[in-house]
Amino acid sequence: MANTLTNQFKTWIKQHNTIDYRIISENDNLIKLTTQYGENSITFTDIEDNTIVEFSMISYKDNSSKFYLHFELVDENHAKQLYDEMVETLINLQNEKILRILLSCSTGLTTGMFAEMLQSTAGMLGLDYEFNAVSYLNIYEEANDYDVILIAPQIGYMLNRLKDTLTDKLVLQIPTTIFAQYDALEAIKYIQSEFETYFEDKKEAENASYEHCTEYENRILSIAIIRNYDKTRIFYQLHDKCEIIDSNLIIKCKFNIFDLYDIIDTVLLKHGYIDMIGIATPGVVEDNRIIKEPQIPGAVDMKTDFEDKYHIKVFAENNANAAVVGFSEEHPEYSSIVYHTQPFGYGCGGQGIVLNRKPIRGKNGISGEIRFFLRRMQLSDEPDKLIKTEHGALELVTKSLLPTLIAIGPEAVALHSPMTPDVNEVKGSLKSFIDEDFLPEFYYIEKPYPYILNGITKMCVDYINENNENES
Repeated sequence: MANTLTNQFKTWIKQHNTIDYRIISENDNLIKLTTQYGENSITFTDIEDNTIVEFSMISYKDNSSKFYLHFELVDENHAKQLYDEMVETLINLQNEKILRILLSCSTGLTTGMFAEMLQSTAGMLGLDYEFNAVSYLNIYEEANDYDVILIAPQIGYMLNRLKDTLTDKLVLQIPTTIFAQYDALEAIKYIQSEFETYFEDKKEAENASYEHCTEYENRILSIAIIRNYDKTRIFYQLHDKCEIIDSNLIIKCKFNIFDLYDIIDTVLLKHGYIDMIGIATPGVVEDNRIIKEPQIPGAVDMKTDFEDKYHIKVFAENNANAAVVGFSEEHPEYSSIVYHTQPFGYGCGGQGIVLNRKPIRGKNGISGEIRFFLRRMQLSDEPDKLIKTEHGALELVTKSLLPTLIAIGPEAVALHSPMTPDVNEVKGSLKSFIDEDFLPEFYYIEKPYPYILNGITKMCVDYINENNENES
């Protein structure tokens, strides 16, 4: 049956007759879909009488992953739905220029003239590049739409701050000699060289291992769901007695609860069994089971749904709560900690709180949901506008933290906020409200997912231990 379904799905893919992409059958287990802007590989892997299908898409612009998922092929309609979603992402790559570069100076006038020269030179060289210019006051508002941020020497003092804030962008200062002479050809060569090096370094950083292990004797699947302005990323690790035996990253434009089913199905097929599943997700999590999240209509009882389907114990938690537990494991010297996240482009963040070494969830999971009060505070502008400037982001972080710092008095704050990467700046802002003697220690978190994964794993271990104690 599995082989029949696999052959039917392969045939269905190959029968597509479209000008949007080219279909290449490399061999019996690999089909490629290619366009001028990227390609997607569809790999079929047989395990006993079952098949795992893997979609893996890269953009030719920077060789980066734009879409990745895998699933056990058991439902033809589900497989076709995922295929259509993948194709939509592949076709949309044509809307991205091969390289989009934003120039900036104090007013945008001088870089505006240089951008026109660069655009003309790129056209003569046959390069599909797009150059635009903006005042430094509007960099953060425009940055999402660009791959490279190129600043003039006169605002070179902003370079390090921009690098710390725009971690998904290549940020460069135009060499003074190039800018002084408006040497467009040398500027393009400089950008190309730096762009290639940047993505090689980025891949190495993404492949780095992060793990703070809690001792346990079980096989635990830990899943962390993280959303930003254009993608959903689902990180997962399978731990077996404190050793990571499988890990991966799912990248999609839209999140669907079936993405989690696909992960679990695939891991079970590859590894045979799981003792427990931990899921760290955005949204309010009530009683380790019910997820109330704006992008998911209604409430989802993950614990009951997943346990009924797989007969495996499930523990669900808000991802900020999981992150603060992960940070607490790394810093056992603190008994009270606040983890605050202010994602790039989002006017309202969230918090996870540990008090007396235990996570605080509040009634029905409301603890840390600062969205319920932030928009009613005395802010100088709307949160969605404030987050687009350094000063505005600092105001948001300060006023988001203030109530918690006063109510809890934590020993440490772990801060993930790309727009305010300088924790001393945040402390300086808080000093206008709170005496320095009462301020906690601050730590900046560049990548939250290792803490989320480690935290949800620790919560699963504690859950197992508590149940074992109750049963004995």
